[in-house]
Amino acid sequence: MIHSPIMGRSLKSAVCLLTLSVLMLFTANNELCAQGEGRGPNGEDMRLLEFIRIDVSKDDKGRYELDIQGKALKMPGGTKVDLLLTWRSQLIETLTITLPVNRKFRETFKLKALEPSSHKYMFRSVVDPKKQTSKVRKELEKNDEWFPPAAAPWTEFHFDNEFVIGTAEEIAAAKKLIQDYFVTTYSELAKLDGVLRKGIADCTEGLEYRLSSGDFDEKEWRKFMDKKVISVLVDYQEKIIKGFNDPKFVAYRLALSHLRDLSVAVAKRTTHESAKLYRAEGLSPSSSDLKPEKLDVKVKSGNRVPRNSDLNNLVEKINQIIGYGIEE
Repeated sequence: MIHSPIMGRSLKSAVCLLTLSVLMLFTANNELCAQGEGRGPNGEDMRLLEFIRIDVSKDDKGRYELDIQGKALKMPGGTKVDLLLTWRSQLIETLTITLPVNRKFRETFKLKALEPSSHKYMFRSVVDPKKQTSKVRKELEKNDEWFPPAAAPWTEFHFDNEFVIGTAEEIAAAKKLIQDYFVTTYSELAKLDGVLRKGIADCTEGLEYRLSSGDFDEKEWRKFMDKKVISVLVDYQEKIIKGFNDPKFVAYRLALSHLRDLSVAVAKRTTHESAKLYRAEGLSPSSSDLKPEKLDVKVKSGNRVPRNSDLNNLVEKINQIIGYGIEE
């Protein structure tokens, strides 16, 4: 069976550690000191772009909008800045602003369809010289202290301006919807793994899938295996794949990826056990188990059959992302 232990280390902590490592590399070289969180080699403020406020609202159609105010006084007017909206290190959407002459901006953006989330969003700003006009590029080249060529495109992580999308009520409802889907799905996948193993045990003990002579009843076994195991797993895999295009899963694609890996792992285990049963009966395994037509059984571990620990690890990763069983 698949259990649901909780991983103690948060993804945000991992991202922050990675960012700090990158910053250490950047600040080791003065030419790269304008990167990262806007800190110079001696801790001085070297931020290129500053947010004054980020307000979240909804339009009359229920679509979220961001009203963004900020300034970028060290950049020339006309600079194009990409604002990468991220959620737990995942890129959600790229918004672009062009700085006015006074280099103070206020923009309103309609976001793609997003579900509320208790986890905070943040921006990563990027100034790519390739996207600038020749006039802006020349201005940037003049200021190589702030825009060192070796560090282009120039990037900043705005951890100090994180924000949530949705009201407390909306976030609670969306969180429950997401958790219910993932927990129900991986629990059903666990049941399928158990159903298959019970079927094999019943066959081995002579309780089911036997002819009156005691021989293996392959016809009945295929009815069970093809209809109650394989076809059900195929349905789950197809629904999971469709989820990648569902707006409510935009911020949970990593969890969907883990869920898909879990479905593949269960598919690999069940078809492997069915093939073993055939061999134990002195028969060649069915092609439906060795090379199922619609079922994906290509696990990342190669030919190794996933263990219980592999399934549990995937469930742990999913639980951490969806916040299941984790007090916030």
